[in-house]
Amino acid sequence: MFLNTLLLRCWQRVTAFILCVVLTSVVLSSMVYASPGAHGPNGEHLDTSNSVLASANPKFESFTETFELLGELFESQLVIYLHDFKTNVPIEGASIELESGQLSATTEYSDTLKAYLLTDQKMLELLNADGSHEIVLTIMTQGSGDLLVANLDITKAHTTNDHNNEDHHHIPWFEIFIVLVVFCVGFLFGRINKGKKS
Repeated sequence: MFLNTLLLRCWQRVTAFILCVVLTSVVLSSMVYASPGAHGPNGEHLDTSNSVLASANPKFESFTETFELLGELFESQLVIYLHDFKTNVPIEGASIELESGQLSATTEYSDTLKAYLLTDQKMLELLNADGSHEIVLTIMTQGSGDLLVANLDITKAHTTNDHNNEDHHHIPWFEIFIVLVVFCVGFLFGRINKGKKS
């Protein structure tokens, strides 16, 4: 009888320990996935919204001693954030001409987004095509001008990796199921031993 009681207590402690370990791992993994990091050119220097930097859209970045920029590609538009390199202050009223392949297009400034928008359909089709695209940006302001070069990589693997990463964010139902089975077996084992005692 003493041996049965000892085995029951050991089994209950092991079950409780396994349950705590699995629940802790689930909570920690959900906390890690809930707070993705965001990086701009040269670390965190370019101050754009976290939602833009953390999004899965293809991006390119470039900088010189005068300017730094971050471009984000959508199907219907290209958004370019342009900042002064030294002060990190957004630059308004600049002229940006973008060249890639045999095409060139200009941008328009959006007061709402505090960014430059390119909506030329031919250029967008080119940039959204699979492959590596070299982009040359000519930037002119009232006080200065500069030439920046950036690379935009569009690959099918990018979309596949994003899908796989999303799969890892799902709730680990299998682990939870195993914990519940272990818990139920321990509970039934305890009830059977208790019934034998009585």
